[in-house]
Amino acid sequence: MKRLAKAFLRRWLPGKLLECLDLDGLTAEPRHITDELFKELIADVIYRVPIRGTDNHVDFFILLEHKSYSDVWTIFQLWAYVCHVSLQEFRKAKDEKRVNADYRLPPIIAIILHHGESRFTGQTELSKLFATLPGIDEYLPKLQAILVDLNVIPDDEVPDDPDAPELKLVLTVLKTVFRKDVSTKIKTILEELKPISDDPLMRRLIRMTWLYLVSSAKHMERNYETLFNTIKDIVEVESMPTMLERWTEERKTKWKTEGKAEMVLKALRTKFTNIPNEIEETVLSMSDEIALESLLENAIHSETLDDFAKAL
Repeated sequence: MKRLAKAFLRRWLPGKLLECLDLDGLTAEPRHITDELFKELIADVIYRVPIRGTDNHVDFFILLEHKSYSDVWTIFQLWAYVCHVSLQEFRKAKDEKRVNADYRLPPIIAIILHHGESRFTGQTELSKLFATLPGIDEYLPKLQAILVDLNVIPDDEVPDDPDAPELKLVLTVLKTVFRKDVSTKIKTILEELKPISDDPLMRRLIRMTWLYLVSSAKHMERNYETLFNTIKDIVEVESMPTMLERWTEERKTKWKTEGKAEMVLKALRTKFTNIPNEIEETVLSMSDEIALESLLENAIHSETLDDFAKAL
């Protein structure tokens, strides 16, 4: 959503940088990345913004960090992505005969948007991940990400934007999705937005909000009917009654199995850092609680990933 992306960048980019950018020309660029290394990065687009008075642009890559713990390697993953995109840009410029002594790579700014159950404690500066030696700091690779940690923003200070009122809704959804008061918080904001709910973009966003909460919220069963009725009063959401009817039984079962699967993966990441996608996907697809408990034991005691893979 272009309007939402513009509002987000207006809020968190430095003022001097914003003066150089034409946000009205913002476009969303699909990633088109198939490398195994980048499959863990969950954002689907980069935002490309023209630089005023030039033919150049800036790429903004927003990584949505939603784990319940802070991944210390997040900035390392972002560095790999920045290098990959820079290489793509260079190859394109070379093919177009634009590479010369004056050619410069388009800037790429990494943004970590964190909304886990605790504060983000990973590094936001790449050089901090390297071993240090006297006099070596200035020669280490530099990449400083912008960190937007929703956990440190008070509920009553979640940013609003008069040109994009959906910004507050989206950030509050991300901020409270793992909390017990998620339904009441979202209900309050939806009531504030009701006067402008005829906006097609807003109606679409409200539908997406419900679907996201149904699939991701941990504690919405406490007051889900209240939130359901509020959304229903604002906008008709396809299949909402069916979702409501099956909510309790299906979601509780899913939470239990997903919780155990995440425990297995957390144990593996603690021991081996990088987990192959095929192992992660296999674990997350399992619904047998007894099997998951057995895998957790294997994850704790396996000496190698190959040992663990044999138990799958």
